[in-house]
Amino acid sequence: MPAIAKASGITAGAIYKHFKSKGELLLEVVKRSFESTPLFIQNLAPGNDATALPRLASVYTQPELKPVRQLSIEVHSAASKDCEVREVLALSNEVAIKLIRDTIALAQRAGKLDSKLNPDFTARLFCIFVMGLLHMDTLLPSLIGDQAWGYFVLERVATLIGVR
Repeated sequence: MPAIAKASGITAGAIYKHFKSKGELLLEVVKRSFESTPLFIQNLAPGNDATALPRLASVYTQPELKPVRQLSIEVHSAASKDCEVREVLALSNEVAIKLIRDTIALAQRAGKLDSKLNPDFTARLFCIFVMGLLHMDTLLPSLIGDQAWGYFVLERVATLIGVR
């Protein structure tokens, strides 16, 4: 934290005023990095609901999200070595899953998604699917930016969450 503070031109105390740990700071960097991308903003525009989740997942196949994919992998790597990072990541994951689960349940009640799917399991599987996409730079770099692949991901996620 002192090195981060020095590079930022602030004190470590100022950082700790806003973040309890390195893990919390790292997750916030990943979150803000992703949320600032035009692709993310477009897919979470007002009026979008759970039916926007397939587009949101396909965003991870785009070259612009390479820093987000790399940062996310760093967070998961840090979580395997640091219990504080692991706890913050687990909490962050549960919050994300709850948000997605509630969004799915709302869309099911509106008749936009298959009502027979378990919203909790569906939200968790969606998150696991996205976590797999985070590894595209090492596993499938040739598919990054491939429009056909992005569309394939979109279609599969639509099927996964039961879009009608």
